[in-house]
Amino acid sequence: MNYTKFLETVRQELKKRLGADQELIVRPVPKNNGILLDGLSIHTSSTLLAPTVYLNPYYEQYQEGMSIQDICEDILGLFQSNSSSDGMDEDALTDFESMKSRVMMRLIHSDSNRELLSDIPHITYLDLSIVFYLFLERNVSGQITALIHNDFLEAWQTNAQTLFRLALINTPAVYPAEIRSMTNIMKEIARQNLGTDYNEEYLDQLLGEEDLHTPLYVLSNRNGIYGACCMIYKNTLKNFADSLGSDLLIIPSSIHEVLLTPNESGLSYDYLNSMVENINRSEVPVEDQLSDHIYLYTRADDRLRIISP
Repeated sequence: MNYTKFLETVRQELKKRLGADQELIVRPVPKNNGILLDGLSIHTSSTLLAPTVYLNPYYEQYQEGMSIQDICEDILGLFQSNSSSDGMDEDALTDFESMKSRVMMRLIHSDSNRELLSDIPHITYLDLSIVFYLFLERNVSGQITALIHNDFLEAWQTNAQTLFRLALINTPAVYPAEIRSMTNIMKEIARQNLGTDYNEEYLDQLLGEEDLHTPLYVLSNRNGIYGACCMIYKNTLKNFADSLGSDLLIIPSSIHEVLLTPNESGLSYDYLNSMVENINRSEVPVEDQLSDHIYLYTRADDRLRIISP
């Protein structure tokens, strides 16, 4: 069964199982960096928003042997587990005062998201764009969020600058920044995978030698999701740079995290830019890519700038 036939089969099977007051909608949903996914949502007359389930990964599971019936059961289970949410109340969603504390931000690449950016409020920042979403709920299944589109601004009678001011307060509070050394991260991975064979003394010796040459740190939020925006949290880079006594090079690992290293003599900016571009092309999924450029944070003027080839 090809993908188009798969979508129609799933849609028809789900329609048989829905109540009379439920409407099934399947539509392309633009994601980061021009990626289009097929999103399925089930609306009722009492809800303004409904969770979206993306069908593309289910097709892969179907090709691996998962039945259409099991796929539909799984999809309906996801909707049922998220059917009741305080954040889904229609009156609250249209009331800007009720939503102010839920406005959060993310960073995406501007040129790769021109079509998406035409439909959502955003703030341009270097070669990136700050976009906004509503944090509605966190539960055992994950978190429920809603990207803020231009029609939200019209309903709320507000603008992107106001959203930015709110997001600068809300996002660090809900998603606190966390900076961890690459050494500690590698130790944690080794500890989880080696079990009784884990030898911290040997790793200290091995990793300590690496740290002397190119110390690397990972900046993200504690959830590890969309953590690259932590680099624009107030004083996050400044305080860390001051603790190291050095300006910082920021290497965009993905939309979820960036790497930090002291800006020391001998580092080749051209090499690092080339490395980032090559890793993006070969290792990082398109939807997770942030930028092909490294950035420089300078303590003297508390400023972040692009370093391009």
